[in-house]
Amino acid sequence: MSPLTVLSEALRSLGKNKVRTMLSVLGIVIGIAAVITMVAVGEGARRRVEREIATLGDDWIMVAYWGVQRGGTRRQQGLPPNLTREDADAIERECSAVRAATPVNRISFQVVSGYGNYGTNVIGTRPSYFDIRRWEVAEGREFGADDMRMLAKVCCIGATVSKELFGAMNPVGQTVRINRVAFEVIGLLKSKGVGSDGRDNDDVIVAPFSSFERYLAGREASGTMLAAARRDVEPASAKQQIRDLLRQRHRVAEGEDDDFRIFDRSLTMQANAEATRTFNTLLTMIASISLLVGGVGIMNIMLVSVTERTREIGLRMAIGAGGYHILEQFLCEAIVLCGLGGLLGFAGGWGVSEFINYKYEGWDTMISYWMAALAVAFATTVGLFFGFYPAWRASKLDPIDALRYE
Repeated sequence: MSPLTVLSEALRSLGKNKVRTMLSVLGIVIGIAAVITMVAVGEGARRRVEREIATLGDDWIMVAYWGVQRGGTRRQQGLPPNLTREDADAIERECSAVRAATPVNRISFQVVSGYGNYGTNVIGTRPSYFDIRRWEVAEGREFGADDMRMLAKVCCIGATVSKELFGAMNPVGQTVRINRVAFEVIGLLKSKGVGSDGRDNDDVIVAPFSSFERYLAGREASGTMLAAARRDVEPASAKQQIRDLLRQRHRVAEGEDDDFRIFDRSLTMQANAEATRTFNTLLTMIASISLLVGGVGIMNIMLVSVTERTREIGLRMAIGAGGYHILEQFLCEAIVLCGLGGLLGFAGGWGVSEFINYKYEGWDTMISYWMAALAVAFATTVGLFFGFYPAWRASKLDPIDALRYE
């Protein structure tokens, strides 16, 4: 028989018992919809991590003063006054794997504008901070070396701070009072959104390090530095060079613990990416169980169908149909059931993914066209796998015994 004849015969047979056919398809629909939804959620999570890496960077390193070991305990007995400034200069000058380094000091202040009052983090740093953090301005400009040298009272603000202090207004050129000191807003930073750790990256004000120390920090010295590896080297190489240099500068003897800590951003991002991949795999495996259950249901229905149509099979064999024809007809029925379930399952998974996007802010789901092809192909494979045994059993029936079957 031609493929079209086999298909029409399969559709006619399935149409004789519509309720049973619909229930059989439902198992595949649920399985495929679950797989599509889980894959969409996983793909969205993966792309979110990739966007965060591209936005925040994975090549920067944070160095924090960690105190010294005394009497079996680690004590931070005040920060050396020029630790981060001189160390940052030395790192930029002597570490060939580092492209930029800067001291960083962060203090929370209540900030006041002519339109609002808001508590936020204020960061004092050098102009290289923007390169290290891959942060550009959406409006205005970044502060530069001249602002550092002249102790200019200028700052750049994040999108969240801008919204809280100025609403929909353009903040560039406006004045904010930080700890009762007036600073001019010269730049609005591009939004970086909320990171995977739940921190709002836009809730910040960035000011020149020299001005920050003179007008805001008082006696609170900086104990933190940021550095970034060159584009063509691994962050691990830069990290090792920084560690060796700081141990030498701080006169840490061989065998003694470091008096600082180094946090490698690339390791954090790799851990996030690995956790996301593991999570995606787990979700897909769990969802695949429902598809397996749907496949078992298809096998069960096909076995029942073979039993019910035993006399029909015997009659067809008696008038010349071969075992191959019986095999292909029942296989076709199983494939049609699963293929239809695959299409409906993809539509259901797409609908659930869109609902998650709409209902739950922060949950990104990504549906691709290849998922539709994958859903149908996967469902067809399930149909072939679970439909083969019932079809093979039908093809092996003896025509005489089949005709006698009651």
